[in-house]
Amino acid sequence: MSITRTTHRTVTFFHPFHLPGHTGLLPAGEYEVDTLEKLDPDAPSRSYIKLECHVHLWSVKEPSGGAKTLKVDPGALEAAIALDSDPMREEERTKMIKSFGGTPTDDAA
Repeated sequence: MSITRTTHRTVTFFHPFHLPGHTGLLPAGEYEVDTLEKLDPDAPSRSYIKLECHVHLWSVKEPSGGAKTLKVDPGALEAAIALDSDPMREEERTKMIKSFGGTPTDDAA
């Protein structure tokens, strides 16, 4: 039997970004993320292994305020967060945004 837990956090993206499993770019903004984790039985102290993340995409265009949940690998989400927040990777971020037909902006906030 494995012990699991779900953690919840809000992630802020300052630039348009891409996540595997979604076509195109997602807009900058705040996103709610639920992460499913399991207890690592081999760790010398209590630690958890991230299994999957669910990113909640709220739609203001839907009349019902519809929500969609995107299942994402935790590594892919962390890579997107790192690319978004690292000022030394601006060129890489701009190239990624342009590859999806987006327009990079100079302001980060």
